[in-house]
Amino acid sequence: MTRTADRLFVVQFGAERVSKNLSLAGGPHHLYWEPLYGVIVETGEGRVLFDTGMSRASHHSAENTAAYRAGGVGASNLDVPWHLYPEPPRTDDWNWGLPGDPLVAGLAQVGLEPSDISLAVISHMHVDHSGGIGTLTAAGVPIAIQRRELEFVQSGAVGIAEGFNALDWTAPGTQWRVIDGDEELAPGVRAVSTPGHTPGHQSLLVDLPESGSWLFAGDAADLAQNFLDHTPCGSCAGGTDEDAQNAAESIDRLLALARERQARLIPGHDQVVVNAVRHPRGGHR
Repeated sequence: MTRTADRLFVVQFGAERVSKNLSLAGGPHHLYWEPLYGVIVETGEGRVLFDTGMSRASHHSAENTAAYRAGGVGASNLDVPWHLYPEPPRTDDWNWGLPGDPLVAGLAQVGLEPSDISLAVISHMHVDHSGGIGTLTAAGVPIAIQRRELEFVQSGAVGIAEGFNALDWTAPGTQWRVIDGDEELAPGVRAVSTPGHTPGHQSLLVDLPESGSWLFAGDAADLAQNFLDHTPCGSCAGGTDEDAQNAAESIDRLLALARERQARLIPGHDQVVVNAVRHPRGGHR
């Protein structure tokens, strides 16, 4: 019998302005504000957090801003106003986050503090997903990460220009829970290996007693269009043919798992979808 979690909350920490061709292989150079969100899952063994958004330091990093700006050069809609909720606080910035520490502010929206989290699961180590590791480390929260992902960033192969910030994986005292492939992390919560976008990318499968299965893709699929068109992500940080093949196979795997479980399939950076699954009072059950 499948164990289930108790309930979940979806919290948006901020957003970033990036080109659709990073999210969708073969997509146009067209800028979207893509949400940065996390998922809080309550289980009989504590609360599990999936992804943390971007740190305040990365939001204000000149190098990080330069990388965003470089990615936007030549976009067809550079000066077109954003038309979805939430509206970015400033139209001349490339990312925004909740005031103060975005992770702390996001958790506070559902009455929680970092110390209320039992385990944090990081889909991958890009700055827009891993920025809360330092905050969680200070609160004594262990961090679940795929072995291939941790080894990839610790190798020194990538940096700010590629969307990675070493501050996110060098916080003193971080308790790493290293995963090799799929693993049950708590009742109703399972890590699903979906490499390609990065070498050790992972998604999250959550089973709830009333609403059934939820499959959070992370950046294995940024947009609903990835699933609708059966198209992998447009960016593979490893840069090899194997990474591109893995990305295509990860889309296949997510679609097959969603069909098998009749799961709610949630992409990693789609504002329309995130708005649609905003949790009701008391969370999704």
